[in-house]
Amino acid sequence: MAIPARIPFAQNGTSTLLPKHEMTWNQYLDSPNKRFRLILQADSNLVLYDGQTAVWSAQAGQPYITYGNKVYENTPTSFYILYYAILKDREHVRTWSTFNSTPPNRDETAASERTYLRVQDDGNIVITDSISVWSSNPAIPQSPGAEDSIIIPPGTLERDKKYVAGGTTFIFQPDGNLVISNGPLGVLWASWTQDKGAERAVMQTDGNLVVYGPNNTPLWYSGTAGHPGAFLRVQANGNLSIVKEQPVWARFGYTPTLVPKNVFYFDNTAWKTKNFWTFTF
Repeated sequence: MAIPARIPFAQNGTSTLLPKHEMTWNQYLDSPNKRFRLILQADSNLVLYDGQTAVWSAQAGQPYITYGNKVYENTPTSFYILYYAILKDREHVRTWSTFNSTPPNRDETAASERTYLRVQDDGNIVITDSISVWSSNPAIPQSPGAEDSIIIPPGTLERDKKYVAGGTTFIFQPDGNLVISNGPLGVLWASWTQDKGAERAVMQTDGNLVVYGPNNTPLWYSGTAGHPGAFLRVQANGNLSIVKEQPVWARFGYTPTLVPKNVFYFDNTAWKTKNFWTFTF
């Protein structure tokens, strides 16, 4: 059986294991506040530390995991995310895996391209399915979980404020045009609402991005109403997208189901660029 392609992890100290990435011995993730560290130790144990104190490790008998005394690949010990988070431990001849919610259309292959794992400031380890419901250019790859992306939560966009991720800039211009551009490549996408009397651009709580003119007349909209909780994401590679993120597994507080029933809330603190959703359950 062919071994699914995985990407070597090379960013010790970040909080995120990106889709299809694989950690080896002594590689680790840190929570954004640097309090918690998830490390694949040289003894092949996957351990979460709170400071110097071990508070969790991947082992049999935990809720919402699968565990077996077999290793199905003749490759070194590793921890990777391929929709599920999997610890492949050759030294102890065991495989530990998360048991996630069923992905949309039961398509685990598609979900593996957009699902990432993050260590949060509260010590929770959360696997998130990041589903794009609209993109300024579908030809530009999505980068779920990328820490150099900028997240813009629901609300009214500030006119003439630049949201910059790498070489990419997103702006609601004074002339009323929404524009995303990338350095020498110039304009990559625009709403073409300039000089039409645009008064405000709103990322609505229903998931729709709308440019309004006088008397609340829509001049342009993304057509993505019906996705409450969705947000705007600006990527360094030039992609602007509307994204709906759903937790599919967590170390504590979340019950994976076919249709998750838990309600989760977003952090109400002041928003900063290069910040992350924090799921609380």
